[in-house]
Amino acid sequence: MIALVLGVGACAVATIPIGTDVPEDAGPADPNRLPGGTATEDDDPDEPKDEWGCSSLFDQDHVVEYEVEIDVDEWHILETQWRTADGTKDYHPISRLLVDGVEVPDTMIRLKGNNSCCWAGEKMQFVIAFNEVDEAARYKGQRKVALDAPYYEPTVLKNRLANWFLFRAGLQGACTNNAALTVNGEYYGLYANMEEMDHEFLERTFGDDAADGDLWKYGTVLDNHEGEDVDTTRIEAFWASYDPASTTALGDPEQWIDEWAAEAVLPDGDGYWCCGHNYYLYDHPERGFLWIPWDKDGTFDWIGADTDPGLIWYPTYTPHMAFLRSDREWEDRYVDRVAALSELYGDDEMQAQYAAWVEQTEPWGAHDPHRYYDDATYLYWVEDLRTFLPTRRAYLDAWAAARGR
Repeated sequence: MIALVLGVGACAVATIPIGTDVPEDAGPADPNRLPGGTATEDDDPDEPKDEWGCSSLFDQDHVVEYEVEIDVDEWHILETQWRTADGTKDYHPISRLLVDGVEVPDTMIRLKGNNSCCWAGEKMQFVIAFNEVDEAARYKGQRKVALDAPYYEPTVLKNRLANWFLFRAGLQGACTNNAALTVNGEYYGLYANMEEMDHEFLERTFGDDAADGDLWKYGTVLDNHEGEDVDTTRIEAFWASYDPASTTALGDPEQWIDEWAAEAVLPDGDGYWCCGHNYYLYDHPERGFLWIPWDKDGTFDWIGADTDPGLIWYPTYTPHMAFLRSDREWEDRYVDRVAALSELYGDDEMQAQYAAWVEQTEPWGAHDPHRYYDDATYLYWVEDLRTFLPTRRAYLDAWAAARGR
């Protein structure tokens, strides 16, 4: 049975009316298949890639060091924008940028994040752009990188660990490691160093020939093809009905189930599964609409190890999932996917990976002058996440067993 939870999400989104009845004949194919991802190369054959196709800028073996020199007036404007928290995110020129000691010319920086909830305290979050001065410029295959460190995430590792899990599951996560930022000679702080959701992400994930589809942030805001006259017929049709017979014809529902199940396994307390927030829809030229996970700093112990992956938290915010999973065959496939993906979760490899990243980043985090936490708080949440992984796995195993999986 599908459990429905009604209420208000962690980050508010617009309420979407639920529309049509569920047909009896909609059903999944091959419920035992593990999802598969595609790692592709970009136009620089000499740029080394890891097993997921990620650039060496996201090498897991070290903390990337960004050394930013910026005019003090420009920096003051960024600080003022952050304190004002009106959402201004215009770019400011970087006088000189070194990435692991290598100078990268013509770069810019802006604020990032949700100003309505997360522009708090002294630790600003940033996007560094390599292509704002020269549209064709790339650094190690990237147009931009995001530096993420919200006040509610002391470990600065949740994005990294969640995306690593998504990659293991064959899904479309963002390449992520950690970075240390220095500004005008002073160490500023530790961040998650994240791939931006842009054309390079689409090329890496789907291949050059399938990277030109429309990318819709929150399913409604076009995030590529700037300045182009885009046909919105398909995205309007996608939101016009939640009837599985109609919506599944517009995309790849097996991929949707896989992605929703992965969010539920983590669990993600601020994504699409919970609660209609932080996701992209990508209109793949052959497969149609695909769910793309994004922004995973609200994962794991944010909502508890005993969080039921079978929940539908806010059906008015997740109407496509609510209607599709109300069909018995699709719900059975969803349960199968949760059980299969749980086998990748909290195992020795995942726990060892987390422990290695804690050791790697702790020296930077311990001396972060703008961190939101003291040593005791940091150690508490690092240990909390360490114990969370096997506890969550035990819960998932029991959940699957109770459903005959």
